[in-house]
Amino acid sequence: MGSPYLSTNETIILSAHDLVINTIPAEAILTSQRLMLVDKTHPRILPQDIRFTAIETVTTGDNADSDPALSLSIVTPDGTRQPLEVIFPQKHRANRTMERDEWATKIRGLSQQAQEEGGVLAMELMPPWVPGEVPEATGSHEPEENVPVRSRIKGPSLSERRSKAAGASRTRTIGIVALTLIVVAIIAAGIVFFAPSLLPLLPAPATQTPVPTVTATPVPSPTPTETQTPVPTPEVTAVSSEPVQPAVPQTGIWVHVVYDGRFTGTAGPPGRFRDIEGSGDQFYQLPARDEIVFASITKPDNSGNPLTVEIYDEGTMVKAQTITKPGGTLEISAEVGNP
Repeated sequence: MGSPYLSTNETIILSAHDLVINTIPAEAILTSQRLMLVDKTHPRILPQDIRFTAIETVTTGDNADSDPALSLSIVTPDGTRQPLEVIFPQKHRANRTMERDEWATKIRGLSQQAQEEGGVLAMELMPPWVPGEVPEATGSHEPEENVPVRSRIKGPSLSERRSKAAGASRTRTIGIVALTLIVVAIIAAGIVFFAPSLLPLLPAPATQTPVPTVTATPVPSPTPTETQTPVPTPEVTAVSSEPVQPAVPQTGIWVHVVYDGRFTGTAGPPGRFRDIEGSGDQFYQLPARDEIVFASITKPDNSGNPLTVEIYDEGTMVKAQTITKPGGTLEISAEVGNP
């Protein structure tokens, strides 16, 4: 199995978080030195490293559901060739053919370069990419709480992450409701207190009085020595209509998404991605520390409005990217913490 951490001279070329590899929901990361496969159904298993020297052929096509497919032939120590079928599932009105072709071109070029330098070298594929019992199922029956919480090899399961996210969402909802009730109560108290002083004075009832005869008296014109009192001009204060920007969280790892419309995607470190969905200006905390985090955010509409994604580490922005392509997907990665 492989390590999810990059070496000093290793760079990330491509990443995809919604793949199906040999019928297994998976994620893939293509670097300058290897192809990493992450099993989403067993998040406690380390990624499988596929060396370029073991990839014999790379072909493209479509599966029975008309989804783009990428087929790899891996040379194994027993002399056989193990297939790896990478499916790019397409959502409604989505086309991932160009994404599949880009992966095929990059893998084919890196494999040819590696085999020209070192030849074809066999390697062994591990379950679940080949039939067999996965490493997680063969472990001892130790209680779950004995696993270190901050272990770099084992992280929280998918159900645990979803439970924590649901609990945090309920807490935020309760807080918003309580704050709204407090604001309404303050406004109501202000109206009751200040309403009497704001009401106009009612006019006194009119009485029947005789109308006196008035003799017009000429009004003398003002002499040149008299001066007119200037009428004061009221001051007008301009009120800014610019929206208030949300404060950047000062602790933890956060991904900041800004788009004038709906957006969807995933973000997080390898094997611990969380779903991203919302609109406008949103912050999402990532369960990461001292590792590389990734984010893949898609514009589901066909507008040319800019979509911006930023990654923050302890209140400091470490990377940001923007796209305007209609229906496009922005992929970004950054190293956070002090590995």
